[in-house]
Amino acid sequence: MRPTVRHVLTGTGAAAAFLLLTTACTAADGEATPASSPPGAASTRSTSTTYPVTLENCGRQITIDAPPERAVSLWQSNTEALLALGLGDRIVAVQENYAPYPESVASQATGLKDVGSQMGFPSKEVLLSEKPDFVTGQVLDGFAFDASQGYASVEQLERTGAAVYGANLCGSTDSQSTETWNIESVEKTLRDYGTIFDVADRADEVVAELEADRSAVVSAVEGEPTVKTAYFNGGTGPVIVLAGGIYDDLITTAGGENVFPSDSVYVSKEEFAASDADVVLVGTFPGQDFASQKAFLEENFPDLPAVQAGRIAEVPTQETDSSISVMVGLTKIANAIHSDLDLTVPSS
Repeated sequence: MRPTVRHVLTGTGAAAAFLLLTTACTAADGEATPASSPPGAASTRSTSTTYPVTLENCGRQITIDAPPERAVSLWQSNTEALLALGLGDRIVAVQENYAPYPESVASQATGLKDVGSQMGFPSKEVLLSEKPDFVTGQVLDGFAFDASQGYASVEQLERTGAAVYGANLCGSTDSQSTETWNIESVEKTLRDYGTIFDVADRADEVVAELEADRSAVVSAVEGEPTVKTAYFNGGTGPVIVLAGGIYDDLITTAGGENVFPSDSVYVSKEEFAASDADVVLVGTFPGQDFASQKAFLEENFPDLPAVQAGRIAEVPTQETDSSISVMVGLTKIANAIHSDLDLTVPSS
């Protein structure tokens, strides 16, 4: 039996472009039926799924009649979550990864079929040729599902009988809100995948590991002073900063405060210099060299407290995505913000 979809609400509003597709992720809203336990809480649900199962996802209900057997993932963090749950044999195709896979799932990722490219999604014809019964992507309003760009829309996929799941974010503007995109987003996605594919026990194990890593950071920074922090993502003027959503949640949880408002993307060099950031995180991505980014900051912002104190630290954007590596990023941020900490960075 193939998953079916039953609509109860209309979709989200008009799409707004993300700054960098490689730093954008997607967040699911609502609760699964049966309901998932809150992050960090002991699970009281059944450890196996009774089908059909219905979940709330992005203002709609999706009903899964049986565990999907032909899954397609259209974003790397989603692929990583599926692999962490041992579902590699259910994946028929994925969007090409934009960064190396974490060590914990790298071997499972070997041999996955790529459709599309790192910065381009598969065409409607290519995606439909995979005959998916489950498609998971980021941001359901546009991007991978933008029919005007030749991609299969959510509605077109649903008409074939496939279920479409928006992981981590539902709309393209949700990334600015810490309420909709935060550290717990990946935990919600893992639990929902666990329900959908009948691997709830494994999902609970992975979530418990993530929660233990987060608790270690929270305990370590308790009582530490709040530190003014900027998250630099390249550019030579204006410069790019990461703010809002999961970025603010990570910085706050690690004991810092983002010096830029949640809707910040491009800021002038004058604004960056005036931020008085005590720590600058550098969000690198594949092909971007940390040493050159650090040199740029030192040359252009010599009076910034973070530069004067030598407190510039690399935290790759992949590790601040809502992925299974998110606690790696959180721990690195905590170590950067609090120079007296030397927390062991968890394996990815």
